[in-house]
Amino acid sequence: MAGSAVSEIIFFIAAIMISSAVAVTLVEVVDNFSADLGDEASVLRWEMRTNMEVINDPMYIPYDTSDGNLTLYLKNTGSGDLSVDDIIISANGTTDAGNDIWTKLLGGGNEWEPGKTVQVNFRVSGLREGIDYNGWAATSGKTSSGSIRGTAQDTIVFQIKEV
Repeated sequence: MAGSAVSEIIFFIAAIMISSAVAVTLVEVVDNFSADLGDEASVLRWEMRTNMEVINDPMYIPYDTSDGNLTLYLKNTGSGDLSVDDIIISANGTTDAGNDIWTKLLGGGNEWEPGKTVQVNFRVSGLREGIDYNGWAATSGKTSSGSIRGTAQDTIVFQIKEV
């Protein structure tokens, strides 16, 4: 009988050690999962803060036929700042960004804050009145420290009006 008590204690101690190892593993898995969820929530929070709209009248987009200059107005409709430097714009299959576009922050200031509008001009050749064209614009969101976080984009089906 004494031998069975010793073997029961050995099995009991082994069971305690195994359950402790399983508990530690589960705690680590849950901790990693919650950290990943927190990171994903942060990304989604910034995605929800970044929003922009093309606010031109889609039937009357200003277009200069002499030089092919198309003018779009982009409004920050989100709750966070957007990056003027990261604007990418496209119309009728022509996509431009960086030094190939001209941007002007309307209303003054240096930051594209919520509610502010940016005028974007870029060259698109061969547009004619009375034809529907597709266009889109995209940019990055910015944190208060200036880091890039999130994206904003909008599409438009439009016609030009020669100026």
